[in-house]
Amino acid sequence: MAVVKRSALQPELPDLFCLAFMADFRGYFPGYSRLLPKGRNYLTWAVLKAHTNNTAGRVTLRSKDPRDTPAINFHYFEEGNDSSGADLQGVVDGVRFVRQMTDEIADLIEEEELPGRALQGDDELADFIRGNAWGHHASCTCAIGPKARNGVLNGNFEVHGTTGLRVVDASVFPRIPGFFIVASVFMVAEKAADTILAAGKAPAGAGRP
Repeated sequence: MAVVKRSALQPELPDLFCLAFMADFRGYFPGYSRLLPKGRNYLTWAVLKAHTNNTAGRVTLRSKDPRDTPAINFHYFEEGNDSSGADLQGVVDGVRFVRQMTDEIADLIEEEELPGRALQGDDELADFIRGNAWGHHASCTCAIGPKARNGVLNGNFEVHGTTGLRVVDASVFPRIPGFFIVASVFMVAEKAADTILAAGKAPAGAGRP
């Protein structure tokens, strides 16, 4: 079951995707999937905050060795640049909402394990969220746009100031395109493929598209 709704501080687009499923799901980590079939007596609510205000996340190289994984830091909440606090408050609103949904079947629920009913105030829930939030739908670190507005790529997916270097992945969006970005990534890949093929077919001496 899934519910799409607005948090209290989001006046425009719905920004909360609240997903319920029968499994003991606590996030992604090595071996996480082994918990799923063992936890059919669990109801998990996953609260996804979309259209975030924070744009302070960073992806940096660990070394000159391309085999080294990059260093990724989302800089969530106060670490980032969402000065209004709307992102954190939005997740708090999401937790309160799913609790209301679960209250409708309270006679079937033995216990709320996380965050636990002992945590009731906004500050308590916010502290829990700061320590437990995670995400994997990251994007926007190599945005298409002019360099003057922190753009990294031109409209042909080429890195500004380079020759023959393109980026085609979830990082090219100026803003996160929605709750789940996979369809948008497919679209970008198709567009980039057309652009690259058109460049290869250009006659000798012709300008780049």
